[in-house]
Parts: sequence; C-alpha cells; structure tokens
Amino acid sequence: MEEIGRYFAVYLAGATGIWKGIPVGIAMGLTPFFTATFTSLGAVSSALLVYFSGEPFRKWLMDKYGSNSIAHKQEKFNNWLQKYGVAGLGLMVTGLLGPFISLMIGMLLLKDTRKFLLFLLLGILIWSFGITYLSTPIIGLVKGMM
Repeated sequence: MEEIGRYFAVYLAGATGIWKGIPVGIAMGLTPFFTATFTSLGAVSSALLVYFSGEPFRKWLMDKYGSNSIAHKQEKFNNWLQKYGVAGLGLMVTGLLGPFISLMIGMLLLKDTRKFLLFLLLGILIWSFGITYLSTPIIGLVKGMM
C-alpha cells in the first residue's frame, strides 16, 4: 500500500507540472521509468482536463487578461509561430515553460487547437522521460561525491 501512495504522490505532483513531478519521484526512490511514467500521466490528464473545459476556460482567460493586451502579444507570437510552427510550440515550450502555460498560450492565440494538443501531449512525454533519464545519473553522481 505504501508503494501505491508513492506512485499516487508522483502522479499528483506531475498533474501540477513535470518540473514538480520528477523531483518528487526521484526523492521517493522510484525508478526513472515509473517516475517519468506517472509524471507524464499526471501532466497529460491535467492538460486534457483543462483543454476539454474549453470555452468557459477561454472566456475566463479573455476576461482576466483582456483582448487588447492579447492582440498586442499575438503580433509578437505570430512571428515566433511562423518560424517554429505549432509543433515547435507544443514540443519546445512545453518543457521550457510547462504544460499549463503552453496550453494557455495555445488556447488563447491559436485558432485550431487540436493539432496543438497532439504536439503538447507528445512534448509532455518527451520532456518527462528526457529530464528523468538525464537527471537520475547526475543525482547519483552527486550523491556519490558526498
């Protein structure tokens, strides 16, 4: 039962972001595979929850940030989007800023969010497994030095 609690804790931490789930999994002594898996499952499920809340969430964002400030930022964003595309937003920004911020940017500024969602979920998986498998040996090396 204690083992299930550790997996659930990593899942919940991953639901708040991949940069939170991975350290929790490593601190709890889970293998890199299970850490990355439950972190990505948590991030994917929370991203899908926010995505399928859909229009009410989008209206809330528009009310909070206003359409004038978004229109100004959309001009800057379009230049970046022309260079990297929807795939770049979904794959790169997911790891750099986190899934929630990427999803909010995509929902506010993109018209077709289905393709973006696919790249966002793929980005979550790639970043979760990549960061976990890169950080585990580094942490082991640092522990060995101390």
